[in-house]
Amino acid sequence: MKIVMLTNEFPPSIGGVQTHVHELGRALAQQGHDVHVLTRWKDTRTQREENLDGIHVHRVRLANSHWLYDWQLRRHIQRLHRQSPIDILHVHGMRPLKACAGLNLPVVFTNHTSSFLKRVHQGQKVLDKMAAQLQVADLALAPSEELAEATRRCGYTKPVTFIANGVDVEKFSPGESQLRTRLGIPRDAFVVTLARRLYEKNGVLYLARAFAQLDHPGLHLIVAGDGSERQAFEQIIRDAGKQEQLHMLGGVANSDMPDLYRASNLSVLPSLLEATSIAGLEAMACGLPLVGTRVGGIPAILRHDDNGLLVEPRRPDQLAQAIQTLAADPSLCARMGARSRQRAVEEFSWQAIAGRTLHAYQQLR
Repeated sequence: MKIVMLTNEFPPSIGGVQTHVHELGRALAQQGHDVHVLTRWKDTRTQREENLDGIHVHRVRLANSHWLYDWQLRRHIQRLHRQSPIDILHVHGMRPLKACAGLNLPVVFTNHTSSFLKRVHQGQKVLDKMAAQLQVADLALAPSEELAEATRRCGYTKPVTFIANGVDVEKFSPGESQLRTRLGIPRDAFVVTLARRLYEKNGVLYLARAFAQLDHPGLHLIVAGDGSERQAFEQIIRDAGKQEQLHMLGGVANSDMPDLYRASNLSVLPSLLEATSIAGLEAMACGLPLVGTRVGGIPAILRHDDNGLLVEPRRPDQLAQAIQTLAADPSLCARMGARSRQRAVEEFSWQAIAGRTLHAYQQLR
């Protein structure tokens, strides 16, 4: 099957959509399919054409003008179709959708973004516009039941299927790490990791307030991420006098994330909006329990009292209590971490997710 994925976001840039497209494409290629990614050429230091893990990557110049963007992208799709027939166009994110109109090809749309959840509450005019944009797609996929329901709610009447994000369980696995030594963190410390961009939707300031409440001298917090709330985050920790227990790493390349998780005891997802968290799955695959909020796709990966603890969003007191519970009980933390690894391997490997995605494709053939 020739599968062409369309996305504005693709490595080497960092983010959830980029990781999803890369890993899903790689898993599909490993299963013998001809996978192409057509993406915007943003970084001129990257190659225009390359083979990346079995994926044929085409980076193309696209205008900022919506009309010209659609025309240019449609021409590139048609060129790939002339070279050999395309079986599936798989669009990631709404921006490339319109370019697929009128091509007489099956179109699958994956609704990744939590911003979509905000837009469905902005009134009927916005809903009507979104529904019109989505009608190009013959099938919509969503990495959380909440996003699937939001897709239906906006007026999209064609099939909608929930398929979780996945994780590379070979790359992300338990193991040794030297990161504690490099950061000066004691071997017997209890290390909490926050792997999130520091923006409002990720609820990071609630975690900062939770950390400020905790009275645990051996507790350390590693933050892998950057964003508009970084200054406020650090200020909360400084005001609590715990800056020596905070380690701000900024943006971390995905290739370096296994080492970070292996240096940790626990990963926290304090989100206010979330699909199936790729960061959460990566932490699970490395054998970490999770503390996360009951929003979006988090409960799909985090079973309360099984591989972690669920709390209500915007509740730093509950976050603090959950972290304290695991920090105080190493055996419970270890058992939950082992369950995280087991669930990641059995339910969320990219090969398993690729199989579910192929099944969805076959509905259109």
